[in-house]
Amino acid sequence: MIEELNLVNRDLILNSTRLLILISEFDSKKSFKMNINKIMLYDFFMKFPQTMLPKKEIEEEQRDFNEFYSFFHWQPDREEYNLYLRYLLSKKLIQRNIMDNDFCFKINELGKEVIVKMESSYSVELGHIAKYIKKELSKLSDTKVESMIIKKVGMVNYE
Repeated sequence: MIEELNLVNRDLILNSTRLLILISEFDSKKSFKMNINKIMLYDFFMKFPQTMLPKKEIEEEQRDFNEFYSFFHWQPDREEYNLYLRYLLSKKLIQRNIMDNDFCFKINELGKEVIVKMESSYSVELGHIAKYIKKELSKLSDTKVESMIIKKVGMVNYE
């Protein structure tokens, strides 16, 4: 029972950290609406960079086939994302605002302090991916980003 609880807690922290890094990258885009839909779309790129990013953006030459076959469909579990965001809110690392009748998320000062203290190679890699997302994907419509995901996921052969 305790081992299962530890696994759940590790997943919660890992997923929440990934979202915190993603949200932090958009701090400088003041009018950008980082709502849950954008978070779910962009996080697919954060979770599966070997699959979703162009080869020139990836440090390794080979694709990670474990990653490539680790998703069965692209549709994320909205409830899980709400859990991660509630966790970040409860730790006072992000704040939630209403913009144009939609809940949007921004990193706050405590969240920024936590990001600065992260020194692992994994957090650095996630930071690079978040920068790519901000530069290349944030100017696209949600529909376009979703179609990019569907196209990549459709390339997976499950047989």
